[in-house]
Amino acid sequence: ITAAIGLAFSTIIIFSKDILNKESQVEVMHILCDAFFVPGVVILGFGLLVIASNGGTFDMLVFGTKKFINLFRKDVSKRMHETFYDYRTAKSENKGEFLYLIIIGLIFIVISMIFLALYYEV
Repeated sequence: ITAAIGLAFSTIIIFSKDILNKESQVEVMHILCDAFFVPGVVILGFGLLVIASNGGTFDMLVFGTKKFINLFRKDVSKRMHETFYDYRTAKSENKGEFLYLIIIGLIFIVISMIFLALYYEV
């Protein structure tokens, strides 16, 4: 699904740059390089954010925000943790997957680098 979203994003970039009406190969390679680099960086960035989140980088911010929002609610859910330690231990059991994001992002970036090499060769 992630690769399909990346390809859809690339296709949108390709057709928004009007690749069918370009006459020189340099312009076509430039567009193709950009079209694969942008989704590659975005997907790779999401993967790196998941790694950072799994490491606990944003735990204090999320916990504090949830506590603040629950101050204004009538019915606070029973799932809300009383202490940060409780929240942290519950969060450590539920880690997100990230490897597929990094692999797909790197594949898009490698494809972009191939088009970049062709761009400089033409």
